[in-house]
Amino acid sequence: MTSLRKAAQSATNPAQSLGDRLARLRAERRLTLKELSERAGIPVSTLSKVQNHQATLTYGNLQKLARGLNVNIAELFDDGPQSPKSGRRSIMRQGQGAVHNVDTYKVEVLASDLLNKTMHPGILQAPPAGPQDLGRLARHPGEEFLYVLDGEIILYSEDYKPVELKAGDSAYLDSLSGHRFVSKGRKSARLLVVCSHIDSETAESEPSDD
Repeated sequence: MTSLRKAAQSATNPAQSLGDRLARLRAERRLTLKELSERAGIPVSTLSKVQNHQATLTYGNLQKLARGLNVNIAELFDDGPQSPKSGRRSIMRQGQGAVHNVDTYKVEVLASDLLNKTMHPGILQAPPAGPQDLGRLARHPGEEFLYVLDGEIILYSEDYKPVELKAGDSAYLDSLSGHRFVSKGRKSARLLVVCSHIDSETAESEPSDD
């Protein structure tokens, strides 16, 4: 919402956005308005009005200002430096992911060719289970999102009552909170699970307090 609000403000009030960028760029270079005026050839009074959102500049003066600040003119219209994009992409065809046994689940690891990911997606098969199988709940750092692809599951959590999820249902949860997925039917259910963090030392299941 903040970025949308800033974009709307920039579109409706170009003087305000230019003034904010002028103030930021000038502060980064430790220039007074007088010093910038001398370097850009623009009166101090004009620069002051721009910085205080009371005026804007012609294209000619924008070019002078960019030269005075030693920046590309495009920086006068940007909100600041952005993180460089990685350009990474991973495509995996159906059934190509390596399958691992993790706790009671079978997990097809997706995008396994990418290292240092901030998200860890996989297709998880949750087997049927009874109450006697729920003495151990999984806990690990981060958060996770799950989407039921096939079948129905019961999501157990140490903080909430068990909830049933059908195909098309989803859940978002704190992974540090003890949790477990089991199939409600006689066959395993399939889920898309995306974890924001995986720590090999803490990702193992721990006994629940229940």
